Amino acid sequence: MPKFLVKKTSPSEDGKQLVFKGKVVEGPINKGMDLQISIAGQAIIPVKISDILHFEKSKDDTKKVGLVADFEDEPDDMNMIMALRITDEEIECK
Repeated sequence: MPKFLVKKTSPSEDGKQLVFKGKVVEGPINKGMDLQISIAGQAIIPVKISDILHFEKSKDDTKKVGLVADFEDEPDDMNMIMALRITDEEIECK
């Protein structure tokens, strides 16, 4: 199962996307896959990856990949995920 280590979560400049910055821990991760965001171990919110960014100039090897999720149609979901302050967490992808 592909896994991604999230080191930082931040909104895009337009405020309609979230960027999960970190590194791939296991397996291939591609556009169209879902990040499986856990809410206090009680529920899973699937978040579709709309783009993958590479930060080659980043000095921190754990922050060289950015998984972009589009929330233009679900701003409430974006606010809820931002409130989780996901950091230093491995997330499965499907």
